[in-house]
Amino acid sequence: MQRGRPRLRERIQQRLRGEDPAADPGAGSQAADNGLPFDYRVRVLVEIQQDPDELALAESQLAAKGWPVRAPKPGEYAPGEVTPSYVPRIVEVRLIGAREGAAQHALHQVMDLSHARELALHVRDAALIQHRPDPHITWKVHPKRVLTPRERLKEWLGIDRGGTEEDPQPERVIRIPEDAPEADALAAAASHSPAWPPFDPLEHEVRPARINETSPMALVHCALAIAAVFLTEQAIRSMRRPFDTQWWLDARVLCIVGLTVHLAAGVKWIYLQSPSLRTVLPWALPVVLPTAFAAVPQVGQSVYSGYLSAFGLSGEVSAGAWPDGLIAGLWVSLAFLYGLIAGVGASGWVFRTTARSGSALSLTVVLGVYLGSAAGVFALANAVTDRAADSGDRALAAAKEYRTPGAYYGLKADFICVRPKEKDAPVYGGTLPADRPLLTFGPKGDRVSLWDPKTKRALGMRLEDASFVPAKSEHGKAVCPRTK
Repeated sequence: MQRGRPRLRERIQQRLRGEDPAADPGAGSQAADNGLPFDYRVRVLVEIQQDPDELALAESQLAAKGWPVRAPKPGEYAPGEVTPSYVPRIVEVRLIGAREGAAQHALHQVMDLSHARELALHVRDAALIQHRPDPHITWKVHPKRVLTPRERLKEWLGIDRGGTEEDPQPERVIRIPEDAPEADALAAAASHSPAWPPFDPLEHEVRPARINETSPMALVHCALAIAAVFLTEQAIRSMRRPFDTQWWLDARVLCIVGLTVHLAAGVKWIYLQSPSLRTVLPWALPVVLPTAFAAVPQVGQSVYSGYLSAFGLSGEVSAGAWPDGLIAGLWVSLAFLYGLIAGVGASGWVFRTTARSGSALSLTVVLGVYLGSAAGVFALANAVTDRAADSGDRALAAAKEYRTPGAYYGLKADFICVRPKEKDAPVYGGTLPADRPLLTFGPKGDRVSLWDPKTKRALGMRLEDASFVPAKSEHGKAVCPRTK
């Protein structure tokens, strides 16, 4: 401990004199290598009071924010402008956000930190770090021999040709100054070879690269995702009931299965190329799944609303039990999930087949994929709710004939005969008939909603204002029992 004190005192004295102390080779720069993401860097010139404690405190607080601190280099400050008894320092503030206004934002961030921590620090200047654009262009190595039509088609589609083990095709790009001739690109390719196979001037040549262009295969994969969503929507609309053998053997379903396998491979590519996704997914799924499981029955309310909309009773009827709501909501949730998988899978294939270097066409395709995914999600969910409305229409047609509709995910309808306890019992929505049965889906709280097949109107009343007698069935139709 005593041995380290002279060295520490010497380093502090060097800082007070404005000298940059020698870095310790055994210690890494935590502030410079903390791994925090950023978009822009701003160099801020600050002055810190020439006191060992104040200097150490200010530098530690700035470094704790992930901002490297160092002594300024010649030309970065004017010695005559530094406040007496203060020493200059350069702070590199790393920001996430827009380029416009980054310098002012960085300046205020340092000022806010100084005020919050009561640091003996003055902020003097801030400038965005900018670099000259890269003056190089890209050349790609190609085989000299004439390609076969099949190889030309694969090259146009962006499919990896690869060659054979004996004659592998080169996959190499070279950067040279943009005004340099082709001879310089050939010389650069022949002068060194980062990987096998080496450049052979007799077998290979160079051409300007098209690395920023989107492969037509990316558009093909997007089209396949659109086809998967479209076929799935049509299959949902034509489905009569779950596990219908004729429906499951439909040719569209076989195409959907094949397209789904293709999209699942695209999801795998996204998973493999995204380190953040591989890090987050293992702990995010156990958190999200219970929440989603609890939310699925609430999603099922949209299915019940679509079914009851045919009777004009949406929101007026208690839904089925929790397991029934879970099954009803599962169809909508699966539709949402499949639309999402279609978009993510297509984007995975776009990333797999396209150079992701920021070309306008690549960005347009990726943006279109995610917008299409959102459209696919809502299209499939809408198809499920439309199926619920179709089921409601079929139940309505049966109710018009005074036939009891079948149960729908725990939602059971019955015909009842209503006997008002008083002549002027309040009825909402119309007049209460006494000679014919009414359809009900059960009470909700202290009220019951009814539907009159003859007038095709929804009625409502309090349970305490009437007695309810189950209707009888005669020749398959509901009728009210005769009263004496």
